[in-house]
Amino acid sequence: MKMSEKELISHVQTRLSEFVDEINHVDPDKVSVEDVDEWIGLLDQLEEKVKTVQHEK
Repeated sequence: MKMSEKELISHVQTRLSEFVDEINHVDPDKVSVEDVDEWIGLLDQLEEKVKTVQHEK
């Protein structure tokens, strides 16, 4: 099912907010390379969703 532009933007905003919240509460002494890789992957996914919206305009 394809999301509308508003739904997609809302989803990206929610995921980005969750990401920032997670980063703000992480213990820097316990962060692993895998954690950073996961965060980068999430940001890449969000970037692709934003690009999708931009290309549809």
